[in-house]
Amino acid sequence: MAWYGWLFLIAVLAVPGVICGILYGGKNAGTPCIGCGECIRTGECVLIKNRQKAKKAAEKRKKEGEAS
Repeated sequence: MAWYGWLFLIAVLAVPGVICGILYGGKNAGTPCIGCGECIRTGECVLIKNRQKAKKAAEKRKKEGEAS
């Protein structure tokens, strides 16, 4: 009877892990839309906008490092 408890615990922990793996598994893929509506109002996705700022800052630091 105790192994049923362990099986249930594994199932409860595995389901969210599989769901998160499917949603966020792609390393180079964009994050799925969260449906905030910000892109409709401003024309920019809040998720991609923050990612682009970080990428530009990293490129700027890399260029400064090469110039030194």
